[in-house]
Amino acid sequence: MIPPFSFGAPSRIVFGPGKLAELENTLLSFGSRPLLILGNTSFIITEGYVSLQKIFDKLAIPVKTINITTEPSPEMIDVVVADRQYSDIDMVISVGGGSTLDAGKAIAAMLVEGGGVSRFLEGIGTEKPSGKKLPFIAIPTTAGTGSEATSNAVLSSVGCSGFKKSLRHDGYFPNLALIDPLLTISCSKKLTISCSMDCFTQLVEGYLSIGSSPLTDALALDGIRAVSGSLRAVANDGDDVPARSNLSYGAMLSGIVLANAGLGTVHGFASAIGGLFAIPHGVICGSLMAPVNRMTVKNLRNTAPDQPALRKYAMLGRIVTNKTRQTDSWYQDRFIDELEELSIHLALPFLSDYDVTINDAKRIVTQTDNKNNPAKLSPEELEEILYKRIT
Repeated sequence: MIPPFSFGAPSRIVFGPGKLAELENTLLSFGSRPLLILGNTSFIITEGYVSLQKIFDKLAIPVKTINITTEPSPEMIDVVVADRQYSDIDMVISVGGGSTLDAGKAIAAMLVEGGGVSRFLEGIGTEKPSGKKLPFIAIPTTAGTGSEATSNAVLSSVGCSGFKKSLRHDGYFPNLALIDPLLTISCSKKLTISCSMDCFTQLVEGYLSIGSSPLTDALALDGIRAVSGSLRAVANDGDDVPARSNLSYGAMLSGIVLANAGLGTVHGFASAIGGLFAIPHGVICGSLMAPVNRMTVKNLRNTAPDQPALRKYAMLGRIVTNKTRQTDSWYQDRFIDELEELSIHLALPFLSDYDVTINDAKRIVTQTDNKNNPAKLSPEELEEILYKRIT
């Protein structure tokens, strides 16, 4: 019997190399006075930006533009919403990485809600958003967060009292997620690796999550196969379009999976660490993925050897190896070994490379959530994980 579940996704997904051109055919159905949100200046020197401008020119659409150069903060969103020059826009288009897409999602919502966004943030605010927003189009230029397929926008405040919290509502799924893998080719090797490890982590954590369903499992496994088979290829050749397409596909699926199944301890760490230190989100995920999963498997073997997650770990091991007729425990270990080998092959940084020290471990652990992880790790286990990535 299939267990009951609910499921949410963007209203429409358009995927494939060269699909940016299709924006011309759908843009006016959403509005005629867009606010364009871009990331750093690297995109505006690409052919993708030229193509985008040609679409606006051909449709004779006036465009107002904002550049997002850091992870979006509540203050950043509030400043845009309060600016009268944006009061007449009727749609929002975000073109960029996860931060750019999250900023656009939050702005599209808050231009309708009005007022400060902090009152709606999970774990901070006391009010619930209505879910109303301006039409929102998400066009990712990285293959990482999957924000083009989620219903939440992550906002950050970095410092001693820092946080990473979500503005979330089922009404905030993009109206259109347009994923053109060619837009990711301009990403540097370092950024590509960081983003890829983020989406890989999301797929694995969503698959293992206690909130998963048969539908999210199927999507997660398809994404894991695509990403795990392309990580090394893209790291070695950034112009590999088939591999880039696999990563973009996996990232999109990771967004759908996380929105419906939730995430685990790696992202619990990432939320806590990202609020305290200026470390790229994908770097945290990539750094901690192997030790978190090794500790989770160890815990499950000791406390719940019949837990379904161990069978899932064995399935992951079968995906990353050609060997057959091995035991489940062998495949579980093979998957963890693959994660550790990836850490070395991709030269993933240690947390200490970003000034995280042993003395920070307890503070990080007190802010780390592992509610959807299949094993409920103790504070001591969480600290041991951190020690593995602090030299």
